[in-house]
Amino acid sequence: MRILVAVDQHPYSAHVVKDVAKLAGNTWADVTLVGVGPKMTYIGQPSNKAEKKHPLTKALRNYRRNFLDYFEKEESPYEKRACNYEFVEVKRGVWEELYICRGAMKDLKIVLRSGNPVKEILAQSQEDDSDLIAMGCYKSGDCQWEGAVNIPQKVANNAACSVLVIKKEKKIRKIACCLDQENISQKSIEMINQMVTLYQTELEIVGLTDGTALKPMVEKNLDAILKYYNARQIKAWIKLVDVASMASFISQEARRSMMALWMGEHSLLSKMFPRGKVDKLIRGSESSVLLLR
Repeated sequence: MRILVAVDQHPYSAHVVKDVAKLAGNTWADVTLVGVGPKMTYIGQPSNKAEKKHPLTKALRNYRRNFLDYFEKEESPYEKRACNYEFVEVKRGVWEELYICRGAMKDLKIVLRSGNPVKEILAQSQEDDSDLIAMGCYKSGDCQWEGAVNIPQKVANNAACSVLVIKKEKKIRKIACCLDQENISQKSIEMINQMVTLYQTELEIVGLTDGTALKPMVEKNLDAILKYYNARQIKAWIKLVDVASMASFISQEARRSMMALWMGEHSLLSKMFPRGKVDKLIRGSESSVLLLR
């Protein structure tokens, strides 16, 4: 699993780093912490005191330290256990002696980019081939980043992978999982499993109905999903909702539960929730939101 954590200097970003550390501890994921800020010509150790450091460098280093502090040093998959000077071919025919640390089983990268935050976050997720983008936001004020407009919403709308938007203030007591029961991916089922484990919560599996009996294949799929979670000691149940009232159901449920929506290319929910409605869902939700792709 590959997780990209998009951060800035504000408290909601510190909170999401802690949650991702717990998630990474369960999944042994490769993790990238990415910050996007103003362009600077030099961000290394300044030789001239007048040189300005990039405003995000300190925050990123603190987030890395906080992430690593979650793990016992001897058991951490991110711990680099041996460091030596080695000659490395930096380009054809050119070798440079570099200080190389080896031994970490999983990657923890720190990346600083400049430019439009949405474009740079999405570009990094493509370069990393991320499975999940995680980012925080203020619960109030329409889920905004400090000094920026609709960053989480725009990332959620345009990402090719799943996106988790975490709101710090709300304790998650239940996850309401709305899956397209005819097009269910194993990756999505496992991602929900990780969310339930992370937040130690209950799971409501929402099935769609048109007022008639479920198709045999749909009923079989929902039953298989329920058995999957019950086998993992997850308290889960199925709730059937009429297609015509699905949008209002999700809007109401988002006020008290974390919403997890399957928004894949062929998902019925992606047709029910185009860009504008996804924005509204993230802004209006009292809790965190997970969009699965």
